[in-house]
Amino acid sequence: MFIKVIRLIERLNNGDKNYYLHEISLNTNHIAFLTENYEMKSLLSEGNININLHPQADFTDIKLSSGKKITVVGSASMIEAKIFNSGKKLLRD
Repeated sequence: MFIKVIRLIERLNNGDKNYYLHEISLNTNHIAFLTENYEMKSLLSEGNININLHPQADFTDIKLSSGKKITVVGSASMIEAKIFNSGKKLLRD
């Protein structure tokens, strides 16, 4: 199953960090684990990340089975709920 999440992308530009948001579809079969990212939450609440989000927004790191880590907007419990809700299927008679 795939879920849609908002990924936080960090880019270096002339020594400065710039952050961007991008919607992605993530294959839930490739998720190894989820963990809250308190560093990004702190940077956002202190005004150090220039993106259009509420200062109290949460961030979650998703570790993929390939070893790659991505950071997405939302709490780990919210992402987990999306994963479990994406598995719903219609039953037919």
